[in-house]
Amino acid sequence: MTTQSMQALLKAGEVDKARALAESALSKNKDDRVALLTLAKLASVEGDWARVETLVNQATRGGVEDPDSLLVRAALATSRGDDEAARNLYTQVIREAKPPRAEAHFGLSYILGGLDDFPGARKELEKAVQLEPDVAQYRFNLARVLLALEELQLALPHLQRALELNPLNPPVYVVWTIVLQQLGELEQAEDLLRQGLKLLPDNAELLNSLSSVLAARGNPSEAFGIVKKLAVQFPDDAAAQGNLARMMMATGHRDEALEVCRALGRRGLSTAQTKSIEAMVLEANEPPDIEGAVGAWREAMDLDPDDWSSANNLGNLLFRWEEGDPDERLTAASEILEEARRRAPNRVEPLLNLALVTARKGDKAKAKALAQDVLKRAPAGEKELREQAERLIKTLG
Repeated sequence: MTTQSMQALLKAGEVDKARALAESALSKNKDDRVALLTLAKLASVEGDWARVETLVNQATRGGVEDPDSLLVRAALATSRGDDEAARNLYTQVIREAKPPRAEAHFGLSYILGGLDDFPGARKELEKAVQLEPDVAQYRFNLARVLLALEELQLALPHLQRALELNPLNPPVYVVWTIVLQQLGELEQAEDLLRQGLKLLPDNAELLNSLSSVLAARGNPSEAFGIVKKLAVQFPDDAAAQGNLARMMMATGHRDEALEVCRALGRRGLSTAQTKSIEAMVLEANEPPDIEGAVGAWREAMDLDPDDWSSANNLGNLLFRWEEGDPDERLTAASEILEEARRRAPNRVEPLLNLALVTARKGDKAKAKALAQDVLKRAPAGEKELREQAERLIKTLG
């Protein structure tokens, strides 16, 4: 049994065949290094880290390490939260392995992405794809990093190739759909999801994405039907229940949406999405429950520390609220909008809201500079944002 044959099966996603070959080899030689490391990699995918450690230690009992054992040890270090050790191991493999190992670049990209070093992660993933262009996982993760860098057009060919290599991977359809929605290609997004559902009938991820696209395309009836079906099918799934609440709110059933969100809260299943929906409903009530909305937005921020939109919406609400001490509100709004910018430095919405708050506080020079930054950053298609920034600059003189 060769290392290449087992590795080829793993990279092709032929997990059962790789496992069978490894177990067959071990039945003939209990110390078969290649088989032990293959099973260790499979155990790492399954999250059985105790077994990973046992297998890699058995494979290296003689004290000999090679790129395969180092890659397994790097994954083991990552599972323990020791990113520095994992980074050093991946770097060692990149430096020493001949021929170069794409897996090391992929592993290092994972560490860098976790540190929000998306340019660094992109560089490593591009190297992994260059070394092994037909591994779907590398293509898909490169696309995701490009999306984090807001390089939508560059992400598309990698998503397409990832889907060609593995058409049974739901997350690729979901991410590609998000890109198409951002590009305004709703019809193409719907076609993509319906093609995926032919291969993966009743897949919850694809159906959920399809409901969002249908709602955006002006087909709320079919979208609502899908969402209600998923909510019944998955009563303990917060995402499914949250999407039901979102659809209820969008179709004017605000009281029912609020009850769904609060029922999740009573069960300890609240998410940033459900708390955001709760906040929006409370704002829209007549009269609006501003204090309740503020509390819900704050909870949404806490539930997802990477979600910029809840912070942006809370800052905007505090800016518009007319009760209480105005200085305190505007100071709180500024701080929260700065947090939204920290969470999403490439988004212009928090920047514009911060410009408006700063202008209200009387710092015209800073507000004007922020508004001018909006015009530099905002894409030409974001007409409303650009027009608001232009109006603010004109008002400030």
